[in-house]
Amino acid sequence: MASGIPIVYSEVKQNKKLLFGLMGFVSGVVGALIDDAVFLFIPDKQPYVIGIFTMAIWAGIFSAVIATGLYWAIDIYAHKKTDVLRLLKKGIPAGFFAGAISGAISQAIYGPFSDSLSEYWSHFLFQAACWGVAGLILGWILARSIPNLGSARALIAGALGGFIGGAGFLLVGTVFVDTIGRMIGVGILGAALGLCLVIVEEMSRVAYVEVHWTPDEVSLFTLGSTPIFIGAGDSTILVPTVPPHAMSLVIEGGEIIGIDHTKGKKKQLVDGNHIQIGKIDMIIRTGMGKMRSQ
Repeated sequence: MASGIPIVYSEVKQNKKLLFGLMGFVSGVVGALIDDAVFLFIPDKQPYVIGIFTMAIWAGIFSAVIATGLYWAIDIYAHKKTDVLRLLKKGIPAGFFAGAISGAISQAIYGPFSDSLSEYWSHFLFQAACWGVAGLILGWILARSIPNLGSARALIAGALGGFIGGAGFLLVGTVFVDTIGRMIGVGILGAALGLCLVIVEEMSRVAYVEVHWTPDEVSLFTLGSTPIFIGAGDSTILVPTVPPHAMSLVIEGGEIIGIDHTKGKKKQLVDGNHIQIGKIDMIIRTGMGKMRSQ
């Protein structure tokens, strides 16, 4: 059993959809558990203004955990060592902001009209749309750490993931109650957000670099107008044996350009070109149709 764990882990971190979905789900479950501990003695019925504040804090906490989990997924996929302090500094403020804003907005709007929304589906669609707002903000924040996803696509992916996840959260709440329902529901919200980010990224890419870390481990990085840096330090593709930002890949004028920053040289690349740096082999791949500068 123990010998199979590294194999399973290797398979998960290469499958971007599975990795982001799983990390989103687990972080959502953890966020829900933290929320339940924090709000253990808080009454369900509260005055309007206090209810807005409470909802903001509640949504902010689990959103902070989900954001941290998805930032961690980005590092795992890029084969980077986990810096827990850095993850917390990135994930907690960004996630809490997104969750708190959307939670406060949803409660402020939903509270006065909750009694007038008599039909179940009115409640359902309205609340799911509010979770879409949370996903939209989280997607926009996470876009900066996913190379060439782009803010517009991240907004779409986040809103879609938030709405789907919110719908799942509400449906689960009708079957499971209290802590179990919230754990599964928020887990679905995190999983949907992670999955939608990856799916939208893959659907919109026109070119990417296929990184072979080992004969059995491969990661794909979308190419676009934002350079993909290769090298040590904070490079997108980590190769510790060469200087930081030793090379970059970028799409300029519809062409893939490889720039060797150590020599100041540029080279046009096409589908199937190999780049060998140390023990890491990279292959340029393009999709159908003409590439455009993004």
